[in-house]
Amino acid sequence: MQLESITIKIPKTAVKDIQDKEILFFLLDKALTKLEFYYSKCKQFEEKYGKSLEEFKKELESKEENFEWWDDFILWEGYEEAYKEWKRKYEEIKLVLQNN
Repeated sequence: MQLESITIKIPKTAVKDIQDKEILFFLLDKALTKLEFYYSKCKQFEEKYGKSLEEFKKELESKEENFEWWDDFILWEGYEEAYKEWKRKYEEIKLVLQNN
């Protein structure tokens, strides 16, 4: 994992109250919130169709075209990708925190 430094500007009055680690905790919280949001969206589709995304895709491809199902599949697939991306970010931020 590559790390990059950033510079942010905050009011002088807040500088003494905010430490580097706190900013990482804010980022960790943001990533956790996002991954939980996308996870819940995926779970809604799993409950609606009673199967995983992979199972749903196989069934979708083997049946007659159903526009509602295709619309749901596109959304579900996007939520799944977003969940994986935010989970990766969450894990990376956790590693940075553990190493600081």
